[in-house]
Amino acid sequence: MRDIRQIPVGKIELDDTRFLMTFIPQLDPLVQSIKMVGLLEPLLVRERSDGMYQIVCGFKRVEALNCLSIAQTEAIVYGQDELTELDALLVTVGHNIVRPLNVIEKARALEKLLSLGMANKEVIDKYLPLFGLQPNKRVLKRVVGLLRLERGLQEYVVRKELSLAAAVLLLDIDREGQEALVSFFNEFKPGENRVKEIVTSLREISLRDNISIGSLLATEEIGRIRADKELSTPQRLESLRKCLKMIRYPRLSEMEKRFTSVKRSLCFPAQIAFHPPSFFEGDQFMMELKFRDFRELKQLVTRVSQMVEKEVERDPLEELSGYR
Repeated sequence: MRDIRQIPVGKIELDDTRFLMTFIPQLDPLVQSIKMVGLLEPLLVRERSDGMYQIVCGFKRVEALNCLSIAQTEAIVYGQDELTELDALLVTVGHNIVRPLNVIEKARALEKLLSLGMANKEVIDKYLPLFGLQPNKRVLKRVVGLLRLERGLQEYVVRKELSLAAAVLLLDIDREGQEALVSFFNEFKPGENRVKEIVTSLREISLRDNISIGSLLATEEIGRIRADKELSTPQRLESLRKCLKMIRYPRLSEMEKRFTSVKRSLCFPAQIAFHPPSFFEGDQFMMELKFRDFRELKQLVTRVSQMVEKEVERDPLEELSGYR
């Protein structure tokens, strides 16, 4: 039968993480709170036959107690046969859902429910909605799959609060590639959209050219950009993004360079925006004029007319349309 009592912190088994859900715990606020007012909520533990205690709920609190060298603590103690493994896990889940869970914590909880024999249907129908996830088999597979990621990538997903859609792009990358991405992400700290773009480009280039992502990130061309400390981190990230785009779409990148050159040669004022066909597919260019009054509009139209007359002998756009 469970009871509340003081137990030695030294007799709490730290290596038994069967019911651990917390990922990247923030200990300092808890340590400061315990310093000020003591432990406000007792631990939940199970007695073991060897006299040690298994943590059901309170891993972070035990870490904080050890940081403060506190020898005794209050705990709700369950007898050896009072809680089944699944019941203990459900107690853990119940205590944790009162706070926002990150995606790796959700993955840990779901994987543990499945490993203790809970049916897929029950996990999908009951626990995915409880964690704010869509109740279907594909989501369950994707979320639990995140536990296969390199630890550094799991941490990056949580710290940058990447969406599930962005995180699952990393699942098909081999261990070498994941390790390379950990270093890359920690160096450049790309956000959600850049992660999606960069990882998609890397995967597509890797498949097309039969080169590993780790080898691709170690190429001389990318290495030069990464080593260019004269540029800021955002500038180097942008250069790398463009470099990957050029490798992935060499012909399209060449067309974009030509268009930029043509646009520069036309010397448009800032009020005139000039756009190529989408992906240079087709022959419809677009021009936007920004003006405050009719007089300014007339000046811009005159400027465009002068430019057209100047280029009457040669059509600088001819080679830019109809990209295949």
